Formats: sequence, C-alpha cells, structure tokens
Amino acid sequence: MSALLQLINEVLRRTGQQEVTTLSNATTPTVQAIDFLNETYFEMLQRLKVQALTKAGSITTSAGVVAYTPAADHDPDGLLPDSLQAENSQQRLREVAYTYPLEHGENVSGPPAYFYRSSGQIHLYPIPDGVYTIRYQYRIKPQILSGDSDVTALPESWEKVLVLGTQARLEKFLGEDGNDNYLLYRDGLLQLKSMAPLKPAYRMKGFYRGARSI
Repeated sequence: MSALLQLINEVLRRTGQQEVTTLSNATTPTVQAIDFLNETYFEMLQRLKVQALTKAGSITTSAGVVAYTPAADHDPDGLLPDSLQAENSQQRLREVAYTYPLEHGENVSGPPAYFYRSSGQIHLYPIPDGVYTIRYQYRIKPQILSGDSDVTALPESWEKVLVLGTQARLEKFLGEDGNDNYLLYRDGLLQLKSMAPLKPAYRMKGFYRGARSI
C-alpha cells in the first residue's frame, strides 16, 4: 500500500513537476495535486461500491432504547440495509418508513424485526425489550488524506487508476491537455467496477422491503 507522499510524487513525476520530500507546507502544484488526489479518491469510493470497501459492525440494544449510532467510520449513506441481522435468531431486519411505528403502535416492544434510518442513527422496531446484538455491514466513510504516511482504503492494485485520475486533473490545472489520461481513468473505473465483486448477495426485496404487519 503506497503512502500519500509516494502517490503525490508519482503524479508530480508524470506531469513533469519536481518531487517533494514532504507534504507539509505544500506549495503549487503539490497542494493542488493533494486536492485532486482526494477528489479522485472520493469519486472512486462513491462509484466502486463493492465488497472490498465494506466493514462489519454491531449494536447491542438496551431495553426501551430505540435509536443506535453505527460505527464512527461508517458512511451516513453507506449502511447496507439488507445486512442487518439479529445474532441470536439469525432473523434479518426489514427496512421500513419512519412512519411505520405510528401506523403499527408506537409503544410496541419485543425483539427488533424492523428498522428505519433517521439523523444518522438506526431506529429499531419493535422497541427492544432486552439485550439483543444486531449485526450489519456498511461502507466506510472516506477520510481526507493529508499526511505523508496517510494511506487510502483502496486495494493496492487500484492505485494506478487513482494516479491516472489525479494526473488528468492536475494536467488540466497546469493548462495541459489531460483528456487522454482522463479517458484512461474513466476506462479504469469501468474495468474495476466490472471485475470487483459487488456487495454480498443479500435478500432482494421491494420498496421498504415489503414490510408486513405485526
């Protein structure tokens, strides 16, 4: 896995710029290269929603508590809804609308069988009547790379695509024609997306997972 300093120096080499020994107090064009690499990195994370970029998490319920906060590094939009599962019963929780408790009884308690998302939290229904472990999977929340030794969450084999995208953006900033490299970058994205395994094949359902009455 290459450190950020290595990746930036590769981009600088490819664009005919002078390499640097550190990213601290970076100046033009190094500071722009850092920005463009982060822009490309975030785009790759967004477009390549694959299993390699997911992690597992869990929440432990308390009686009477409805809302729970997922892992700190989870992407707010990255919860894999079909992955929520009660550890003891192996039952998968169905995603429902936030109005579901209003329609089926706000004070119903029991083992959680449904959930909805609100304000970055997971809300369970029925209201947990005891301690349950709910396991789930999620996509990580990207962190801005800035330090010399920072590394991406991408597999090492994907770094050449990251460098291509950064190079194309820096070439455009420098007034050069970066279209060829940008097209190579886009082709690289398509290839990675076609080769990489998608998220695990969770049960397919319709809108709001076809929630039934309880």
